[in-house]
Order: sequence, then C-alpha cells, then structure tokens
Amino acid sequence: MRRAMMPSLALAAALALAGQAQAQEIVVTGKSLKQTEADLKACLERKCPPDEDIKATLAHAENLFVAGDYKNSRATLKSSIGRNKRHGEAFPVPVSDLLRANGRIAEQMGEAKDFQLSVLDMRDTLKKSFGEADFRTLVAQIEVGDSRAKLGFPDEAERIYQQVEQRALAANQPRVASFARLRQALQWRGRFDMAPNKRNLDELNKRLDVLITQPLPESSDFALAAEVIKAKADRKGGSDASTAALIKRFAEQGGASKPVLLYAEPLVRDDLTTGRPETEPTLNTLNRLTALQARNQWADIGFWIGADGRITEVDVLRTDGDTSWLKPVVANIQKRVYAPLKKDEGSAPGFYMIERYTLTARFESGNTGTRLRRREATPRIERIDLTPENYEAPSSKAPPTS
Repeated sequence: MRRAMMPSLALAAALALAGQAQAQEIVVTGKSLKQTEADLKACLERKCPPDEDIKATLAHAENLFVAGDYKNSRATLKSSIGRNKRHGEAFPVPVSDLLRANGRIAEQMGEAKDFQLSVLDMRDTLKKSFGEADFRTLVAQIEVGDSRAKLGFPDEAERIYQQVEQRALAANQPRVASFARLRQALQWRGRFDMAPNKRNLDELNKRLDVLITQPLPESSDFALAAEVIKAKADRKGGSDASTAALIKRFAEQGGASKPVLLYAEPLVRDDLTTGRPETEPTLNTLNRLTALQARNQWADIGFWIGADGRITEVDVLRTDGDTSWLKPVVANIQKRVYAPLKKDEGSAPGFYMIERYTLTARFESGNTGTRLRRREATPRIERIDLTPENYEAPSSKAPPTS
C-alpha cells in the first residue's frame, strides 16, 4: 500500500520540509493491473454506487500510471468523471478525489488546461457541499494557488494564499493558516532562487521569521519547515551553518522516524533537458526538438537514505523512452541531505525511496495560426513520489552495509 493521493495537512508540511512545493504522491493498491481492471469492470457491470465506482477507478488509473500507460490512465479517469461528476453533492469527497487525480495525471502529461480546470472543479465541489470556511475547501483553495504558481502566475498564487490565510484565521483553522503562510514564503523562495538579491532575501526572511518566531497553535512542524527553507537560502548565500545546526538538532533528538529532506538543490531545466549551461539561451533549436520529442518519457529512480541522512545506491529501476536526460536527475538526488535517522534496536537500516520522473512539455495553442496544438518549446520534468508506506526496497535490493 502506498500513501494516499489526496494530500493532508501533514503531507503538506512534509512536502514543505522537502522543499518541493509541487511534489505529489500517488497511491497504488497492491493489486495487479489485471485485478484492478477486473474490479472496475465488475463494478460497472453491477452498476455500483458512485463512491465505489470512483474507488475502483482510482485504483486502476493509478496502476496504469505506475505501469507507464499514461494515456489509458487519463482515459480511465476521464470516463469516470463523465459518469460521476454530477454526483458531487451526494459524494463530494470521492468526486473531489477523482478530479484531483485527473489534474495530477493531466499535469504529468503536459495537459495544462485540463490540470487547471480539474483543480478548480475539485475546489468548487468541496465548496458547494461544505462552504468556503471548511478546512477541506481551504486546503483545496491552496491547491488552486499551487496550480497558478505551477502554470506561471506567481502573483495570483500569492493573492490566493493570502486570502486563504485570512479565511483560515477567521475560521479558527491555525494549521491551514500556517500552511498558507508557508506557501507565501515558498513563493518568495522561488523569487530568491531566480534572483538572489537583497530585496528578495529580505522578503523571504520576513515571512519565514513570522512562522519561526510567532508560530500559530498546533503549527510547530511549519516552523521547522520555515527553518529548513531558511537554511537553504543560507546555503545559496554560501553558508551551510544553519543546515549543520538542523542536522545536529535531529541527531540530538534521536533522529527522524521518517525521511525529512533538509536540503536539495533545485533541478535546473536546461541542465535536465539539454545538458547545456544555465547561462545559455533556453529557447534554442535543441530545446525545441527535445520538447517535440518529449512524449511522456519516464523513469523510476530508487535510492537509499542511510542512517546519517546521506544518499546511497541510486538506481534507475525502470525507464520508457530515451534516458539521456536522467544523468543530471541522478546527480541531483545524490546531493540531497536528509535528517539523521532513529537508531532504535530493530529499526530499519535506512529508508528506500522510489520516485517517478517524467520528461514532458506542455501543450499550447494559438501560436501556429491554426487550432492545432503543439508542445511548448521548453520541456520540463515532473516528479511523483511512489515510495511504499513501509519504505521497503524491492526484493532484489538489499540495504547497503557501509
């Protein structure tokens, strides 16, 4: 069993700790692809209720995705939306889960418009049933903000996060408010990464200091996330003292019981897709040809997190299509720093992680003089966490002894 597709606040904090604002997780039932196909077929044949239909749909669509069949995964979700979207008032949470899943798969495939509309429909489904002050609606609205940031509208995303913060405080939802504050800080971290000047650093630190020095009730994990982000900014400025202090604190507290990513360098788009230096132009002929060929090539990468929080045994487990773009991805993973792990007797010697990376390019329209769509000139990397809940490695992989 893998972790749930719908992000909880705990997951949101974990994603923030990882410094991956757009990282996502996907659930796999543990059943074979053949079995989930049979389950969905049997459900439809007996005209099962919408919530059972959606549950079977998600299990099969996610199995298809993990198997690399993106096209049929999306088709399975779209068919279920056609059957079940009208049942949103009676089954708001299952229908919102279905719409969320469709958005995630659409994003992986470069279907930006479907991604955008699915997130909005997911939010509206929850809002209609529970009201705009309900925590489920507020978290969904943060996901709307995330989608706007992902699609290149950071100012609009920040406005949405600020609105959610105000509504959450008024509704006595401190964790949601802290989540929204953290998202605002992440927006400024992105600006600082793009332009590491004093203004952006000051704005970033102002938002982080509020989370660290004035934490809201039940929000200590968000304060820690803010410290992690601040440490990353320090490293960008040439100092690793704050990262070292975080590592020391985890070690003194006995270590982490689950993976906590303290530092990761950003994936540089040009390096990932062309191997060319970041200073060279992005929209060049090689990039355009790469984008045109980026038809959802993917790879699953597994790696161990050792007791000291360092990465070992990075392996490309499965691939589909060209793999020339993977070398910088592997190098990026190897540079990560996780918190030291607990050393209780009988505990695992480390954590085994599996991540899916997809090379894709978004579709765009209106630039060809016709109604035909084409992919954007610059390809991108999408990532989804496929790590099993128990963090066990495949049977053929044993933990490193050193």
